[in-house]
Amino acid sequence: MTELRVPKLNNNDTEYLLVEWLAEDGAGVVKGDPVVVLETSKAAEELMAEAGGVLRRTAETGATCRPGDVIAHISDGSAPPPAAPDPGAAAEGPIVTAPAQALIDEHGVDPARIRALGKKLIKRADVLALLETGTLETGAGDAQPLPAVQRAVAAAVTRSHQTIPAAFTAVKLDAGPAIARARALSKEARALIGLPELLVSAVASLHGRFPMCFAEPVAADPLAVRPSTAPNVGVTVDVGNGLYVPVLRDADRLSVKEIAERLTAYRTKAAQAAFREGDLAGGNIVVTLHTDTAVLLAVPIVFPGQTCALSLCAPQHEFALDSAGNVVKRTTVTLGLAFDHRLVNGREAAMFLNAIRKTITP
Repeated sequence: MTELRVPKLNNNDTEYLLVEWLAEDGAGVVKGDPVVVLETSKAAEELMAEAGGVLRRTAETGATCRPGDVIAHISDGSAPPPAAPDPGAAAEGPIVTAPAQALIDEHGVDPARIRALGKKLIKRADVLALLETGTLETGAGDAQPLPAVQRAVAAAVTRSHQTIPAAFTAVKLDAGPAIARARALSKEARALIGLPELLVSAVASLHGRFPMCFAEPVAADPLAVRPSTAPNVGVTVDVGNGLYVPVLRDADRLSVKEIAERLTAYRTKAAQAAFREGDLAGGNIVVTLHTDTAVLLAVPIVFPGQTCALSLCAPQHEFALDSAGNVVKRTTVTLGLAFDHRLVNGREAAMFLNAIRKTITP
């Protein structure tokens, strides 16, 4: 008999929600079959059967699960399966997924209206449909809990500020040549390529020259690091329903067109709240995008377990003197680098930024 245990899915959550069984209780399963969906604060994750046999659940939909919990057994027929859980022991009321709860919290939806839907599992699409039926009001003095996605952001920010002595430096980039290059690549590749895609490509290409900027601090000894074998670049995505940081693995092996296609796919996943944990895990450096035209400078946090985080601000127009002393109009952007000052010094940070600048506009 094989136990199906809940694995550790991320470092931000200590418990997960069992949102859906993909295999019926008592059904036969094959090793590798997806059998259950668990939801963290940011993503949903399918667990696979680790052996073939008959599945017997020990946890119901809506249960709160922690790493190491046994939620099912898979019997090969040599031993009787454990008793199934009592359905009456399940929590009352519908099960609400994290993306759905985020919308409920944001708009102050009355729980009675959620229960009135008559569904056992409430998904984000159900809440969106409910919102379209009319304006929902909430009491002016009511305290509103943070949505689940924002709670995960809050946990990472708090941990970063508590444990990482970060420093920050920035450089100004004449973006005109880079913008022209991006336009040419867009026409050539027939894909939407801009400064973010060029920046991700440039950062990844410098992995070998600046290994410390991609290194992982060792948790047991913050003055020791573990070198990374490849540049796994996280990129912030926020389309209005929460901040996500999906990861482009082995980004140095991707063409600019491939980077653009993956970022487009990630934006779609963000809009649908459809990320898996695998999309968000494994990054060793982050690029944060600040596209509002009023943002001149942005200081990102260094994510726990990483050494550096880059920020790209929106293009700005200014007048400057060229080499002949003539007044010219140019477009600039600010590139910023937050870094763990225990591991990276200001000189290396400046060298890294200048290398990125030269790579973007060769």
